[in-house]
Amino acid sequence: MCAAPLLIALIGILPGPNCGAEPARLLVKNAFVFTLAEGRTAPFLGYIVVEPGGLIAEIGPGEMQPDKWQPSEVLDAQGMWLFPGFVSAHSHLWQSAYRGLASDKTLFGWADAVYGDHAAHATPEDFYFFTLHGAVDHLRNGITAAYNFAYGNWRDGDFSGEQFRGAADSGLRFVHGHSVERLGRKTTLPEARASLAALLAQIEPRRAGTPGFLGVMLHGAATYLDSAEQAEIEGALMREFGVANQMHYLESPPEKWQERARFKSLMNAGVVTNRAIFGHFVHADPYILAETVKAGAAMTWNPLSNGRLASGTPDIVAYRKAGLRIGMGVDGQASADLADPFENMRAGLYAVRARAEDATVLSPYDVFRMQTMGSAEVLGVSDKIGSLEPGKLADFCVFDPSDLGPVFDPWASLVFAGTTSRIEGVYVGGILKVRRGTPLAQDWSELKREVVKRVMRVRSP
Repeated sequence: MCAAPLLIALIGILPGPNCGAEPARLLVKNAFVFTLAEGRTAPFLGYIVVEPGGLIAEIGPGEMQPDKWQPSEVLDAQGMWLFPGFVSAHSHLWQSAYRGLASDKTLFGWADAVYGDHAAHATPEDFYFFTLHGAVDHLRNGITAAYNFAYGNWRDGDFSGEQFRGAADSGLRFVHGHSVERLGRKTTLPEARASLAALLAQIEPRRAGTPGFLGVMLHGAATYLDSAEQAEIEGALMREFGVANQMHYLESPPEKWQERARFKSLMNAGVVTNRAIFGHFVHADPYILAETVKAGAAMTWNPLSNGRLASGTPDIVAYRKAGLRIGMGVDGQASADLADPFENMRAGLYAVRARAEDATVLSPYDVFRMQTMGSAEVLGVSDKIGSLEPGKLADFCVFDPSDLGPVFDPWASLVFAGTTSRIEGVYVGGILKVRRGTPLAQDWSELKREVVKRVMRVRSP
């Protein structure tokens, strides 16, 4: 017997039950769809069907075949634009608690203020709320997945576990970045192995109840240390546990010479492989670039924080020409200050064009792809997210283009003139998570108050 579907807020009148149709969670119709699928650069007016488990069952131009699906919800998009949820391949979710600090400092002066003067005084519970706040803010801005550099593996208390819980409770999809470094003293391989094994054991029981969890990677530190031992430890963990490793590398101009000199240690330790991701990678020389590409490694580009901290602009034109895989991140909300993918794409695109003095070297489509599918590829999850295709997770944004004016090139209008304020809805797995900037599963006003209260309590005198 067929059960009549429920009527959901913001959803159109549903058709009556059809016993011969397949059940579906959601039908979106009359949408202008940007799929980011390989070889399909032209958007189309069409539909998406989401199956009950949250995967895309069908997508295409025109209208859905009558009587094929019986959706529980129907959204008539009425010509609104629909594109994949943004993916931030490099984020520090907890840093949303510390925006605006060290406004005239470069990387290490900024880090002293954020980490030493402030975060060092916070508790694991504080970090739960900081991470929850940052993750929800990502969602509010259309980012549906992120790599999160977890803080505090070197401190007593379950910092890593609380940040995992904060990200999980937000509804954001996330890769958990596990810190390898033991701040203030050397790490041994047995210590690092035990720490990672303990984290994996802690997470394993939570997998079934955490649909947003995309996996664990290392948050490496060998690029900051002159000792080759740290690189050897990270290479050993990558091989033993089969995990990727994202390292901050070649970000700060004054330190680029020392960091370049450490590259051979990374190579010798087996760190530079197709499981290596270099965060920022602003100051790569031709040798490092060539070896990175040869190894199949990747980078994450963070235009907003690179500009804010005066780190420089990577030679994205040369990197792309060499064949480097590139994803984009909005970084921490204490160094980029806004988890805004539109601002991030624009800042990057404009900086690269200005550096080259050539407007043809990078297109709006190029940066949009980097902030979606490119980031998913770098994180190794492009089989699940990054584009809208059958079998992938139904993570997407519904965007109101009414403020864009006449549209001559949809990609140019979206990147040059798009704003997060025009995102009408953010869907994760075909479920509406954010409506016009308001999270539906959290009390955003209360969460903001909680974070402010905790920051004021733990700030350094």
